[in-house]
Amino acid sequence: MSKIGAIIAKEIREALPATIFFLLLFHLIALTKAVLLDDYSITSLRAAVATIGALIVAKGILVVEALPFSRLFSGRPTVRILWKTVLYSIVVLLFKVVEETIPLVSEHGGVVSAARVMYHEVSWPLFAVLALWIIGGLLLYCLFFELVSAVGPDRAKEIFFGTRGKNSDR
Repeated sequence: MSKIGAIIAKEIREALPATIFFLLLFHLIALTKAVLLDDYSITSLRAAVATIGALIVAKGILVVEALPFSRLFSGRPTVRILWKTVLYSIVVLLFKVVEETIPLVSEHGGVVSAARVMYHEVSWPLFAVLALWIIGGLLLYCLFFELVSAVGPDRAKEIFFGTRGKNSDR
């Protein structure tokens, strides 16, 4: 049983930073969307969608990270950051399209009819602005991920939070 517990603990440790990041990002996006659409009501459904979305996307990023093509450009850090931003953006934007489609599928009885309705009903300028928020946030996520990888987690904690880790050299 301890082997299964260790695997679960490892998965949670790996997914936690991305989950927290996307939890904040998706809630900010939900707030931005609500303000832009003049819908100031805070519903539990909106919060649940943002939370579940954060969990799904964080796991999606871990899956992308495990695939061999995620290390295709493993040379220069700048290229690696941009490549991973593109990969993660594809995953997240696909999730956002599915998120917009699911309510329409149940309402209109099929994926094809839901896609037609979505094409006409979705505010594409709003979708584009939210996509820019997502891509910008993902770029920040990739930058911080590379920074922590370069300096090490203990040194990153010391830099950002002023704490000394157990393996600190100073």
